[in-house]
Amino acid sequence: MHPIEALYTILGPGCEEVTRRVGANADEITCRWKDGRMGTVRALRPYGDYGAVVFLEKTIKQSPPAPKFSYLSLLKEVIPFFQTGKPPVPNEVTLEMFAFMDAAQRSKAAGGAPMKLK
Repeated sequence: MHPIEALYTILGPGCEEVTRRVGANADEITCRWKDGRMGTVRALRPYGDYGAVVFLEKTIKQSPPAPKFSYLSLLKEVIPFFQTGKPPVPNEVTLEMFAFMDAAQRSKAAGGAPMKLK
């Protein structure tokens, strides 16, 4: 879930097709957005360091090798949610992320065939 959340934070909603390939030490998920943008998520097994590398046009951005985690940023989103009932991420985006993970799982089961989001 967490790598998909990071992907959607960077690219936003609009994914239409997902391909998941399984290797000995990692799964790689390649995805295509409706406007032609591409994304890739690599999930290391059994566990990998948490981080991200983002290629945007001619720019490459990488998270620190050991990013620091703090609950402060989480609380800044959770407290208003409890006060207002309005989620920080629209329901449509959350549902699309679940459809993304479903398509990735279906792709894995089909030997890496591309799958449309349902």
